[in-house]
Amino acid sequence: MCPDTVDSHRTSTEGETSDSMQVSVVIPAYNERGNLEDLLTEIADVFEADEMARYTPYEVVIVDDGSTDGTRQQLRDLIEEHSSLRVVFLTRNFGQSAALAAGIDNSLGKYIITMDADLQNDPADVPRLLAKLRKGYDCVSGWRRDRDDPLSKTIPSKIQTYLATLTGPNIHDFGCTLKAYRGDTLRSIDIYGEGHRYIPAKLHNKGYRITELEVNHRPREHGETKYGFQRLIRGFVDLLFHIFWNRYSTRPLHILGGLGVLMVCTGGLIGAHAVVSKYAFGTELLPRTPRLILTVALILFGFQMLMFGLLTETLVKLYYEDNDSKGYRVQQTISANESDRPVLTIGDSR
Repeated sequence: MCPDTVDSHRTSTEGETSDSMQVSVVIPAYNERGNLEDLLTEIADVFEADEMARYTPYEVVIVDDGSTDGTRQQLRDLIEEHSSLRVVFLTRNFGQSAALAAGIDNSLGKYIITMDADLQNDPADVPRLLAKLRKGYDCVSGWRRDRDDPLSKTIPSKIQTYLATLTGPNIHDFGCTLKAYRGDTLRSIDIYGEGHRYIPAKLHNKGYRITELEVNHRPREHGETKYGFQRLIRGFVDLLFHIFWNRYSTRPLHILGGLGVLMVCTGGLIGAHAVVSKYAFGTELLPRTPRLILTVALILFGFQMLMFGLLTETLVKLYYEDNDSKGYRVQQTISANESDRPVLTIGDSR
């Protein structure tokens, strides 16, 4: 990805580590020149409140995803005014998921807040998200219950959210970028494609605790929405992948082999019926040629699905063996001599 990073942490935060940094606010931005200054001011006002003292020091990590409207120069100017600002410039427009991943990789916080740069997410919700997170959750997802968007965005989003519940977590709004995470939790997963929508699904697959909280949603006042039909299609394809991955990533033979057996059996039954009709009742097979073709196709494709299932099952086993990965994640262990002893090794569910 080759990002360039401009960091405003000079003498005040020099040598600061992820252990001392409390909160990282990660914001992907693409052509948002009209929104960034107000957004940074609102975030600063939130963290200057007395109730947020426990969450300082904090940082704001803005990732410029190849903007062409002057956003880059504006960020270079703003970094001189905001000591908490860290800016990552990507070499071109990689997409929201890649920009979000770059921001997370360059963040230092114990807690991570993600939000959009268009001012539709309200920074005033951040304290409530963090308070909820500290009650033992690993992810608190924002729920835009009263969403202020046109139908062209809300209807496809509702359809995707309904289908996304098949990936595991029972939340109402997968598409809301405003979320709070524990830093080590979010850094334990990879984000790619259009996968930023399905971060809760990835975390659920690893056994992390996920909840949601109603958040304010404001109308866009500056710039243009990046949401379009093409993005909807990409998101839907990614959704299908995540449904498959969360359910069958460690046992692909169950789905592929099951489909293969079903196809072979169906083709066998159709073929057996044709044979009985021919030799027991003297029925001519020539008028039923399409059915015979279907029989052969089902049996051939069925065997192919079985072979694919066996191959993918073998690859999965080799992956876990070679990478010393586990199909589970341990929360803690307890013995008669040591209660609540810390876990030294955590098996990742991938």
